[in-house]
Amino acid sequence: MAGANAADGQDLIVLATGYADAAGALGAVGNLTGKVVIDITNPLTADYMGLTVGHSTSAAEEIARAVPGAHVVKAFNTLFAQVLSQGAKLGDQALTVFYAGDDEAAKASVKALAESLGYATVDAGALKNARYLEPLAGLNIYFGYGAGRGTAIAPAWHGFV
Repeated sequence: MAGANAADGQDLIVLATGYADAAGALGAVGNLTGKVVIDITNPLTADYMGLTVGHSTSAAEEIARAVPGAHVVKAFNTLFAQVLSQGAKLGDQALTVFYAGDDEAAKASVKALAESLGYATVDAGALKNARYLEPLAGLNIYFGYGAGRGTAIAPAWHGFV
């Protein structure tokens, strides 16, 4: 679905663009007031080995500022696209989706979606905690590409699930 009314009738919107294109893409799909936007972006440098924002803000917080009526939830950003496309497990281990947001109902919707797909979930708190999730994704990207371990890897926190 594309175009100026793509958000109409949708409860959840998955933002699957590069961070630099996020605000423009969201602005093009119509009214997002009250919609849950799942932000899977990471604010990466051109070489994928650094972040363009962090510490005092995050990509998710900047996206939330760009679409103030939406309920932005950071989620799925710590998993490689290659891993996401293969399902919710690596071997026999359920992958973990960390999620952070300021609206509890929006977070519950994202949690329910992730769990319905078979993922383990960990509530990472408020949206400002995307400041931690985005560097965690950066570390995973370093391991996958910079350290040459490949993309069949994912971060997990044991003891939560």
